[in-house]
Parts: sequence; structure tokens; C-alpha cells
Amino acid sequence: MMATAEHRNHAKSFLKKSEEYLASAEDNLAAGRHTPAAGDAIHAGISAKDAIVTALTGSTTRGKDHNAAAKELGATLGKRSEAAAAEKALRELTSAKSSVEYGSALISNAKAEPLVRRARMLVELAVRIVRLRG
Repeated sequence: MMATAEHRNHAKSFLKKSEEYLASAEDNLAAGRHTPAAGDAIHAGISAKDAIVTALTGSTTRGKDHNAAAKELGATLGKRSEAAAAEKALRELTSAKSSVEYGSALISNAKAEPLVRRARMLVELAVRIVRLRG
């Protein structure tokens, strides 16, 4: 399905959100605030998924089933070379969500840094798809 102007605007909004969350994640990581860095990375990845799926299909599903979100991303990317890595990155981000946001343990740099890296990969992919039509 071809995305309409409205869908492209929605995709751009999701992309902007993902870029803001990623910038915040990177700032928090640099400042040693690992728990918010991890939380921001998770939100960056989810917003990047919403941007990619909306740009390519015209809409995205929202819900609590984050495993379904990773599958939706993989299915939407289909035969693209990045599909498997993007689905895996989002699955790793969303699987950390409950421990990061609701767990009592603080998040270490060793846990936060890879989450920020995965978010960065997803946001960069979203930039290529949404802005550069790649």
C-alpha cells in the first residue's frame, strides 16, 4: 500500500519522537544515568518501529504485546537486508522494558549501552526509510 501524505506526516512524527528519545538516551548514557538511558532507548526503538511501519504500510499497531511489535517490524521489512537485525534489535529492546521500567534493580552501563546501540540502529533505519525513502 502506498502511504498518503497524512501517513507520511504520521511517520515523520514517529521518526521525530524516535530521534528525540535517542538523543536523550545518548545524553543520559554519557552522563552515567543508565536507567533512563535504557528507558529512552526502548522508547526510541518503539517509535522507530512505528515510523518504519507507518511509512511502509500506512498504519502501525499499538498495544502491550511487544513481541507482536517486533514481528510486525520484521514482516513489514520483509525481504530487506535489515529485516532480521531490526526485528532482533526491537525484540531485545522490548524484552528489557519491564526490568528497566518496573524492576527494582538499577541498570548498569553494560546493560544500557547495547540497548542504546540497538535503538540507534533502528532510528538510523527509520531515517533511511522515512526521510530518504530507502
